[in-house]
This record gives sequence, C-alpha cells and structure tokens, in this order.
Amino acid sequence: MRRRHLLAMLVAATTTPDLAFAASAPMLPMDKAFPFLAAYLGLPATERTRFYLVIRAYRDKRPIADAKATLVAANGVRTPIVFDRQGIVTRPPDLATLKSGAHVEVDSTPFQFGPELRCVAQPSTRIDVGELTLALAQVNKAIAKLAGALSLIAPKLTVAYFPDAGAAQALMADGRTAALPACTFPAVGAVSYIEPSALIGARTVVLARAPSRILLGGHPRA
Repeated sequence: MRRRHLLAMLVAATTTPDLAFAASAPMLPMDKAFPFLAAYLGLPATERTRFYLVIRAYRDKRPIADAKATLVAANGVRTPIVFDRQGIVTRPPDLATLKSGAHVEVDSTPFQFGPELRCVAQPSTRIDVGELTLALAQVNKAIAKLAGALSLIAPKLTVAYFPDAGAAQALMADGRTAALPACTFPAVGAVSYIEPSALIGARTVVLARAPSRILLGGHPRA
C-alpha cells in the first residue's frame, strides 16, 4: 500500500472511535480485511508496548458474533478465521501471511472488518491518566513514523475513550474532581472520554463502571 493511502486510512480511522470499516465483499485482499495490521506488525515490538490493534467484525456499525470467514493462501490452502463472542479476530495473520498474496473469503452474511487502537492499561473504575498520556504519545510517534514525509499532516490522537463505562470524572492533583465529557458515536454508543493535554493536573479517571476497553483516538469534534 502506498504511504499516502495508508495515511488517508489512518486519518479516517483514528479521528474518532467511529471505525473506518473495510468494504464488505465475498472476497477481500488482506489489506482490506486486516486494515493497518501489516503497518502495526512492522513496528518494532518496543515501539508498541503501550497500545495494541484489534480487528473486529461489524455489521451495520455494530459488533457481531456470527462472523465467519476463511483465509485462503496463495496456494489454495484454506484456514478458518477464528472470532470470539465479541467479533474479535483471535489469531490475526502474521506479517509474512499478510504479504503472501493470500485473501479472505466471507462465509456468512456480509460484514465489515474494523480496526480499534486500544490502550494496554487494564480497564478499571480507576485509571491512571499518566498511563493514558504515555500510550497516546507512543501511538502518535508510531503514526508519524508510518507517515514518513507526510508526518506533518498525520492525524494526532489526543483522547482516550471509555466505552460502556457510564459517567466519568477526573481526580485532580489538588483533590478536586472534574466531570468528564461524553459523546455518542454510531459504532460504540455514548462514551465518556478524557483529553489529558487539555486537562492539566488530572491524575486519575474515576468511572461508574469498568470500561469494556480503552480506545485511543482523535477529538470527537476534530
């Protein structure tokens, strides 16, 4: 994939938690079925210790549990793709397979593959803002590296989102609390979020419930 095409996909996928879905079709090339995975795996492991990429099955912008697909190697060997109950691909292909000329065949009702950038911090009702800040810094560094000469126009991720966590507030360094904003996205519903760089002094995010995951993205109004 040309670097400028990769950058365009990154802009679409990381501006907000609304996913950039791969086109639904009976047969998909690897870069459509597993968007960004080759770029992610191409990064040294030491440069992706604070975030990770998940590929998930969606239909009508909703996660599904009935996805069925097969990875077809260049020599015709067929291997079922395994999804968990959340529609997540449990054993995504490695870098060699992604570059091998294989393709993916959709065997169920058509669906889309969507990428999610997640923070490695453990979902909890209390989350350290410092960990979120470090994760955002690392993923932004990775995006700039992938963008190369186009790094000046690469998307900037500044927000951590907490799906399924309900109301949220930040505990400040001086002991005060500040209510955190929420927004609604078709793919994930109502979500509380924090932009650490815009809330100086925030130390801990306190949530009504532990989030299902911690998503990294751009500002919802960007």
